[in-house]
Amino acid sequence: MTVFIATVAIIMTGCQRKPVMAHSGFVHLPKAGWQQTLPLTFNPVYDDSTMTYELSLAIRHHNDYDYSNLSLVVDIIAADSTVNRMPLNFMLADEHGNWSGGGFGTLYQVQYTLKDHVKPDDARSIIVWQTMQDCDTLKGLADVGIIVKPL
Repeated sequence: MTVFIATVAIIMTGCQRKPVMAHSGFVHLPKAGWQQTLPLTFNPVYDDSTMTYELSLAIRHHNDYDYSNLSLVVDIIAADSTVNRMPLNFMLADEHGNWSGGGFGTLYQVQYTLKDHVKPDDARSIIVWQTMQDCDTLKGLADVGIIVKPL
């Protein structure tokens, strides 16, 4: 009888759903800068197609970034090729020059929720463009990333 109970317990453990994890993907930007003509493309990872998720955009910048803001355009492309275009203006520093977000040393990260309650087919790919005025090549940014968190 003990062997039977142990066998059933092992089988039942094997049938449990895996926990759904948050995923992130970052693109490291070149030291020479991020050109306006070169968009960044992300393909979010979803563990469970029946769940909804929160999509966030994360920016990592160095202490020597020359601006207090960052202007971007984010295109969220659905499985049916519908495009949801979002112009964004990140405030990276306050009026006194204090950086927002967290960080250590000379690297800071800020995060912005793009959309919540997103189903995987609503966001198959995400394209991010830098749109800073009069700045063909933007220096001082380290990474741009997408974070997918289950709700």
